[in-house]
Amino acid sequence: MLYETSKLHHEDGIEYRGQDLFKIREHAPKTIPGGQPIPEGILWLLLTGEYPTDQEITAFKEDLFIRGELTADQETLIKAFPKDMHPMT
Repeated sequence: MLYETSKLHHEDGIEYRGQDLFKIREHAPKTIPGGQPIPEGILWLLLTGEYPTDQEITAFKEDLFIRGELTADQETLIKAFPKDMHPMT
C-alpha cells in the first residue's frame, strides 16, 4: 500500500497526514506552552498519522536517544577521519 504522508497544494499549502501546518502547530506536542511543536511530535505524526500522548512522546524521545548512541568502534572510526574531510565524502 502506498500513501503520501505529505502533500503540497498551490493554494492550501503543505499538509502532513491530512493536517495543515496551522492545525499541527496548534495540536502537536510542545515543550513550552504556546511555543513551537517539537520535531519528535511531528515525526510521530508522520509515522502514525496521530498525535502522540505524553507517555508516547516521552518513550519515543528516549528510544530515539538510545538509537542515536554510537558504539565505541563507530566513534573511533569517525574520530579517525581527516579533520579537513568534506562532510559529504
